[in-house]
This record gives sequence, structure tokens and C-alpha cells, in this order.
Amino acid sequence: MSCKKCGLEKELVNKHFKLCRECNNERLYGNKFGKRYDMSTSKKKPLKRTKNKSRTKEKILKDEEFYEKCFNNSNHRCEECNKSLPKKFRNEDGRVLARFRYSHIVPKSVAPKLRHNILNINHLCLECHQEWENGAKHLMKIFAKNYELFPQFLMRWKSKL
Repeated sequence: MSCKKCGLEKELVNKHFKLCRECNNERLYGNKFGKRYDMSTSKKKPLKRTKNKSRTKEKILKDEEFYEKCFNNSNHRCEECNKSLPKKFRNEDGRVLARFRYSHIVPKSVAPKLRHNILNINHLCLECHQEWENGAKHLMKIFAKNYELFPQFLMRWKSKL
């Protein structure tokens, strides 16, 4: 069909006004190319802030304190595949290294009271941590030990065996 404005045989994108893409863009935005994105004048969305910053920092500090306690009680080997884990807790900036190694058996979101329970931690390499979080945890070697500790939380995976 032909565009009502320019008269050319083009695909119509606006059936109501019978307009092609270029003519419809002119109708909407004043040019045939469409909406312009000028990065210098565009409004940037403000970052979402937590309601209580000090509470978040406090939680992070408690987590780091807990991870250090777990680190000191570790043999620095992955509990699943026996791969060596980093033997240094913090880097030069004071940041905790390899947070992935502290894998919660029962997720913090499911049981917040177990967040700082040392029995709720497995020391895992990154690959095994990913498998525990997203894969078939019921097929992992550590599943039996974890099931003995927290059967009420891992019951649904036990049925897959």
C-alpha cells in the first residue's frame, strides 16, 4: 500500500493514519529517523539507594567477620572436588577475596537466621558453588552431609534421587 503522506509504495507501520515508518517518525518525533538520544542532555536515572545505608554497611561488616571466622576454620580445599582454595583472606585494599568460597547450604533469603551459622557453610570452588546454587545439587557429593544437617530445607531435592 502507498503511504498517505509521501505517496510512495512502502510498508505501512501506522495503519490508522496509513503512514510508512519515515512519515510516522516525522509525525511523532519531527524527523524521519525517530527519537533522538542525546547523551549530554538526557536525564540520568538516580541510583536506587537503600533506606538505611549504615544498616547495610553493618550487615556487610558482620558478613565479613563471619567469613573470616569460616576462613580460619577451613582447610582451604573445596569440599566437593578437593581443589585448592585461596589461602589469603583479604587483599591489600582490605577487601575480602574469593567470597564465592563461602557457599550457604540453605540460602540467606530462605532462612535468614542461618546466615551466620558456621554449619550452614560449605567451602567450595567457583564451579562447585555454581553447581550447588543453580545445578543438580542432589547429585553432588556434599548433598548427603548437607541433608543430614538441614533435611527440612533440602527435602525437595532428596525426592529426585
